Amino acid sequence: MDGSTRRTTGVQRGPRSQQVVEKVREATMAELARVGFPGLTVEGVAKAANVNRTTIYRRWPSKGALLLAVLEPGLERFDHDPDTGSLGGDLLALMLIIAERMALPEGQAVYRAVGSTSEELKDLVDTVNDRALGAFRRAFDHARARGEVGPIDDTEVMTHLAFFGVVLWRETRQRPPTEEECGRILRVVLAGLTAS
Repeated sequence: MDGSTRRTTGVQRGPRSQQVVEKVREATMAELARVGFPGLTVEGVAKAANVNRTTIYRRWPSKGALLLAVLEPGLERFDHDPDTGSLGGDLLALMLIIAERMALPEGQAVYRAVGSTSEELKDLVDTVNDRALGAFRRAFDHARARGEVGPIDDTEVMTHLAFFGVVLWRETRQRPPTEEECGRILRVVLAGLTAS
């Protein structure tokens, strides 16, 4: 090999690499909207992003990994706790993040993809749920430290009710809940608290 031939050395870092990541994310969203998850192909995303297939396979070895790349900016919001000073405020903030994400084009595309019940999406669904539910669990931990939650309160069930209340609202009403509707869900979730 002479000095003029570039050898691929793995995933590159830097501004150009970030541009490629953004192009692939946008292309993945566009392809999901156009053909749905069953019709999504790395070749189609590569063509839409104007990049080589190997560029995609190097970073994202599967369709599920591509979908996770689309979701990552939204999932990062669950890595930072709202810290409003109250359990109700924290949970409402988290519920609104979910509702807002579901209203975005990528949220709608991912929602449809996850609805396909594809086995290859199981890990993706688990990752998304773990990240989001983790934020709800931390909100209950902070509330317990502030004395808002009693020792016998079933915070795991409340966590799932708050999270899936938003998700299932979307499922049954074909739209995410509004802030007022999230507040209604939250009142039901918090009604069972023993500490006041």
